[in-house]
Amino acid sequence: MINIKTIWDSQKPTGDIIIKTKIDDIPYLNCYAATNHITGQHLFILSVSKTVEIPELKNYRFRGVEIFPIELENAFELNIYLLDNDLKDIFSLFIQNVLEDIFDCVTENEALTKTLNVIAKWKKLFDKINFNGLNNEQQKGLIGELLFFNYLLDNHKSATNILNAWTGADFEDKDFTFGTTGIEVKFTSAKTPKVTVSSERQLDTQNLNELFLILYTAEEVKENGFSLNSLVEQIRQKISDSEEELKFFNERLLLIGYFEDDKAHYNKTYSLKKTFVFAVTSDFPKIIKSQIPLSIYNVSYSIELSAIERFIVDAETVLQKI
Repeated sequence: MINIKTIWDSQKPTGDIIIKTKIDDIPYLNCYAATNHITGQHLFILSVSKTVEIPELKNYRFRGVEIFPIELENAFELNIYLLDNDLKDIFSLFIQNVLEDIFDCVTENEALTKTLNVIAKWKKLFDKINFNGLNNEQQKGLIGELLFFNYLLDNHKSATNILNAWTGADFEDKDFTFGTTGIEVKFTSAKTPKVTVSSERQLDTQNLNELFLILYTAEEVKENGFSLNSLVEQIRQKISDSEEELKFFNERLLLIGYFEDDKAHYNKTYSLKKTFVFAVTSDFPKIIKSQIPLSIYNVSYSIELSAIERFIVDAETVLQKI
């Protein structure tokens, strides 16, 4: 497996402004890991012949990253250029994804198409990541997901399977998807708990055999509680024996917007009061895409707990399904 970060870290000054290392592990393509020696900014370069048509790239640009072609005598170079050195870790994940997708490509056209598709996907991710730290609601959303992650580990579920199922970091509709079983997780510290749904897709069971809604209710405490930071560290300790799983977990946190530099803001502590598990069946009260006009989207609404008590199931039911 190619490790783009290792290549960048190993590059030494050559006297040129741009230091380039050809990635020989991709045999059919001319692609390079590069570094601007003056600024320390990283690049990825895909070189293609002039017979390959490169589309207009202005719609592919996003925060901290510039994407542009350079015309040479016999080729075009597609440059993906990191502008903000604070984003080096997440940029490495982005380029690693490009490399994984083009690894088996045998034509330049195929490689360019796949590269642009990955860029388009990551543009959506960059647009959604809060690089200024997670706000209060985002912190609570992540706390809920980590509580469920921790619960599964404590019940001897594989960390690799949990990480592969954790779709929240990819901004999918459900927080976890285990095959055809979906899990949506909520966390609230409100005095009068309710289920807050932020999209018409969250409780939609399309393409799923079963969907469960988990609601963690908690209260803020000054001591002897858990915080977002403590949950992160608990999980890191539990999976620390596997370097690959730990790396995967830390990458997921980055994609959500949890950065080590912001940890001082994530120490608010909570005490867990009660956990509710609901089976989201066809008659569960919800708003889904097929029920609303096409012109209406991003629907948010709240559900009173008293209205869904009859859908409560035992937590063991979820464990048996995953």
